Amino acid sequence: MHVLNETEWYLEPLDAEDLIAGLFLLCFAVVFLPLYAVVSYIMFKHSKDITGFRFLFSASLADMLLLINYSLWPGILILCKSEIIAIWMRHWLQMYLDWAWFSMCYHYMIIAWSRFAAIKFPNYFRLQPKLASYSICAACYIVALIQVLSTHFQPWYVTFYYEPSHYGMLSEDFHKYLSEGQSLFFFTFHLLMMIIPVFFYSWAIVLMIKHKKGGLLQRIPSLKSGAPQGQSNVEARLIIPCIFNSIVFIIGQVFITTGTGEGKWATWTVMLLFSANSAVNPLLLIVFSAIIRENLLRIFRLSPSKAKKYGAMPLNLSSKTPTPQFNREPTSLSPAQHSSQLLLSQNSESTQDIML
Repeated sequence: MHVLNETEWYLEPLDAEDLIAGLFLLCFAVVFLPLYAVVSYIMFKHSKDITGFRFLFSASLADMLLLINYSLWPGILILCKSEIIAIWMRHWLQMYLDWAWFSMCYHYMIIAWSRFAAIKFPNYFRLQPKLASYSICAACYIVALIQVLSTHFQPWYVTFYYEPSHYGMLSEDFHKYLSEGQSLFFFTFHLLMMIIPVFFYSWAIVLMIKHKKGGLLQRIPSLKSGAPQGQSNVEARLIIPCIFNSIVFIIGQVFITTGTGEGKWATWTVMLLFSANSAVNPLLLIVFSAIIRENLLRIFRLSPSKAKKYGAMPLNLSSKTPTPQFNREPTSLSPAQHSSQLLLSQNSESTQDIML
């Protein structure tokens, strides 16, 4: 079987392999970008009440950029059989690609810290101003930009560019990339972005186990300070999709670092791994977050209920986040019976765990 070189590939019409590679990446982006946009909107809408959603919303913006960069755009290039941009623009495009990637990586660290803070300092974290939360998120994008500007003009830096005939990205000088420090730089950076989240998640899990062993005694400070217990549990349980996402990120980095083989399908697989790393996030959030799941069903008119019973809150507090209502048939009670039933109801509500 004759293997086409780059020049011949551009002169030939699209074959079956080209259509599979290009359409798969394109359809992948067309499916997950709108889904992620809706999930992102839901998190933003509820971010006033749930502080953790602010960090996840910011991370979703970076993830959607990555879906465009590694799924939508490569799919279009393969189907068009053209790089589209001029050769002199490759370096500037690489700067943007690295900025988006570094921003996403820094969000892994910040989200892990936010899950730790939500468990270690629940009252402080719940009352964190939106300006403070989004300032921390903005720092991820700013630091990423500084990192890009400080590395891209170094003599050892090698530009990667989209090569449609190879179904992915190639380097202008791969030997230089391996031997002059850029490969080591990326390896060290990604290693840190794996170690730091693992540290925060491990500490957070230890704290959760201690709190669980402490039982109701661990909840008393939160209740006395007027903190909605349901909201605290929402924040705590957001750790589940975040941990799963970090595991997916680590697995992806291991595959990319150890290699996916040679040839155009190997570079295509790298594009798919980068894309899947971002696409898995909305799925995890939908699976593990009842708030997101129910709002998503409501948006697509798949849920008959207009209100979701998310969790318990003290009766003297109000929030835009829906709280559960206990349907009770109206009965005729004496004042003493009414007071006794109300007291039992409040005690039950204050200790009920919310299902995220």
